[in-house]
Amino acid sequence: MRTSVAGGPGASAPVGREDEVCTVVQAARRAVAGQGGVVFVTGEAGIGKTTLVHAVLARLRSLQMQVYSGTADMLEARWPFSAISDCLQVYRRSPDPERARLAVQIHPEIDGTGQPAPGDDIGLVQQVIALVEDDCEQSPLALVLDDAQWADPQSVMCLQRIGRLARQLPLLVMVAIRSGPSTPQLQHLMATWQQRGAIIIALGPLEQPQVEELLTNLAGASAGPHLRRLAADAAGNPFYLTALVEALTAAKALSVDGSQAETTHTGGPHSLHEVITQRLRFLPGQVVEALRAAALLGSRFSVSELAAATGTPPHELVACLEQAEQAGVLTEAHDQLAFRHDLVRQALEQTMSVSARQAMHTRLGLALAGAGYPAERVADQLRRSPTAPGHAGLDWLDGAAGHLAARNRKTALELFERILPTTDPADARVQRLYVLWAETLLAQGRADQCHKVATWSLERCQDPALRTRLRWTLLRHANADEEVRGEPTVLRLAQQAADHPDATPAERLRFLAIRALCLCNDLGEHARAAQLAEQVRGQAAELGEQTALSQALATLALIELCRNQPSSALALLEEIPHGRRVRVADTYRAHALLELGRLPEAVAAARQSSAWPAEPESAADMLWRHLYAAYVQFVGGWWDDARAEVEAGQELPDYAGAHRGLHGVGALISLHRDDPATAEAHLDFSPLRDPYVTADAFTGSMLRWAHAVHAQHCGRTRQALELFEQLCRHDAPDNTALWLAIPAPEAVRLALDVGEHDRALDIQALVLEQAKQAEPGLLEPAVLACQGLLEQDADALHTAAGLCEALHRPLTQARCLEDAAAVLTRRGHRDDACRQLRQAATGYQQLEAAWDLARVNAALRTLGVRQGVRG
Repeated sequence: MRTSVAGGPGASAPVGREDEVCTVVQAARRAVAGQGGVVFVTGEAGIGKTTLVHAVLARLRSLQMQVYSGTADMLEARWPFSAISDCLQVYRRSPDPERARLAVQIHPEIDGTGQPAPGDDIGLVQQVIALVEDDCEQSPLALVLDDAQWADPQSVMCLQRIGRLARQLPLLVMVAIRSGPSTPQLQHLMATWQQRGAIIIALGPLEQPQVEELLTNLAGASAGPHLRRLAADAAGNPFYLTALVEALTAAKALSVDGSQAETTHTGGPHSLHEVITQRLRFLPGQVVEALRAAALLGSRFSVSELAAATGTPPHELVACLEQAEQAGVLTEAHDQLAFRHDLVRQALEQTMSVSARQAMHTRLGLALAGAGYPAERVADQLRRSPTAPGHAGLDWLDGAAGHLAARNRKTALELFERILPTTDPADARVQRLYVLWAETLLAQGRADQCHKVATWSLERCQDPALRTRLRWTLLRHANADEEVRGEPTVLRLAQQAADHPDATPAERLRFLAIRALCLCNDLGEHARAAQLAEQVRGQAAELGEQTALSQALATLALIELCRNQPSSALALLEEIPHGRRVRVADTYRAHALLELGRLPEAVAAARQSSAWPAEPESAADMLWRHLYAAYVQFVGGWWDDARAEVEAGQELPDYAGAHRGLHGVGALISLHRDDPATAEAHLDFSPLRDPYVTADAFTGSMLRWAHAVHAQHCGRTRQALELFEQLCRHDAPDNTALWLAIPAPEAVRLALDVGEHDRALDIQALVLEQAKQAEPGLLEPAVLACQGLLEQDADALHTAAGLCEALHRPLTQARCLEDAAAVLTRRGHRDDACRQLRQAATGYQQLEAAWDLARVNAALRTLGVRQGVRG
């Protein structure tokens, strides 16, 4: 909840947590002064994390800070952006127009087809970050999230990015998370935050004096021996102690005589669950029944939702819920009600048998569906019951599955797997759902299961349009299979699908467009690919088929990129009809812009969502977007951002070998930053493949580049030379000009280092030949760098460095300056050499390229100059 309160005393610290409160307040004061940071609070359930959060919130509001706080909900752990939306108050009805607009994008309306607008998670993350930055510009900001163990993946992604920015802003990020098993994404978040200097507060049990102080506060007098004996079972857990005293009070088993509080119970409950259950026994039966239903709805719920789910009139529920509030079981949370602690909700769930709980989940789900509640709320109920929901449930799933598959694939897949195998495959609803099941499996990266479901469905499906969609899915599956790519299988599937009577003329052109792309991308047959793509382009234009036309234009653009004509490629991409998105078009645009030195535009294009029309962005699309963004930003010198893209991409399932490329980028950054252990972990994960095949271009090329630099790092010069020369001769023709421009000078330098002058000349000849065929000036930096190395021409190397600077290639620029300095040193021009080395050192310092910087510092020392790492 956002507040901005000036002055006023803060709330007292919880018993035994005074030091922890002070630690957070000190961090908040540093944030107010402009040095933000992150605080992580961990501990077992009931240990006092939420109490600490509430105490801290009261203090933060007295520090002239904007304070936003929220709580993640277990039943919303699969709702995209739910935790961060609650924390930042991103609601449709927000008085802040920016928050209201963002809420509409996060939770888009469903159109008449049952499909929401395609989601762009990365773009939405960027908008969340922009919102936080805008808030920080107004005044210091505190962002507090409790129960983060239930945070959805998109919210965790936001936290990862926000935490990275915290030190640069007047921002305090405080996250409380239950200790114990967590998702890999959360584990990665905690590990990276800790590496970046986050404050970790691990709450442990209260010491005995603190236990006695808390008992005195709760009971109103010092605890007697029997009460202390019962309290010993709490093992210093504050929530257990609080619940124990409240249960004894409700049972009228606690008395205060003078200065001592005592109980007549000698046994007492032996677990927290028993304590909570005893406390609930003193509530009326109808209140407990309402609370049980509410517990199945989640940590938060509205009265109207509970009324719809149970069929109870709202006015009857209000009286029950008021009693629950008075008993301290529920509390108000904005315009909803919330359980005071999730342990209470869990205890209520456990008072029901498994079969009763499952039956109630089905009943609640169907009731919510009938009342028109959001698909996620219905799905959360139905997926928790193994019972098939019947025809009503199948009708609901047929209408809602498209929305679920777009926004919550994991839940959609659970429902498909639970419901569809027991249904009639001849049912038209079931056939539609099987097609969507296969598509969702592929989007989620579960390729083997996708193939099984799609094949089974294709044999039984009676609708030609659905069969065509299944063939499309099987084609995409084959194209993602690294064992099949580069073989005729994908081409054969595309041709068979195009020739099948089920395919409409428009669909036939789409399949042929994919065939053209595979000819270029997987087999390197550029001439055949161009011929087919031009054929599709002409026929699609005549037919008005924009999807096939767009794909054909994208394929022709890729061919131009491989021919080292980025401006021509951009012109073709500009012909793609407005509003028509092609999965690969932004990738090719990013490559072309990078080749032309337009780095900010290249980064924006690489980060751009590339969803197909009426189809959400898949995990595979997101993965490859991370890879291309990492590559572009590595070349452009934005290495911290590149590393963040690598980390984000590795959290997604692999698709078509993209993880190999990510590990290549990660290894390159680690090697240049002189972190061989991390680099070797990347390289061990993705060994080189031999021999080279066209389908391995880019991902395999990135890895080969990393292995070449690793060989240099280890002093294996000849191995490095072999790998760089392979990049020039085998990989470069199937990639863009950069794949010759960057490795070629390295290969020439290494060939000269080992005394193979003729080999260096052969590599230079390759560069000169390609430069003649490339767009004018595109390979000029590489031509000049090779010339400068072979002819010991410092001016050529200096000019090459200037061109690299204009093209936003700082690593290559610094390397050319270093080479120019070596030439000047050999000629005795000490002062000029020092100037070049200092410029190179500045470039390496900005990249934090410690390995390269050490090499420059060593060269400076030979010239009698001492220079350490600055900053």
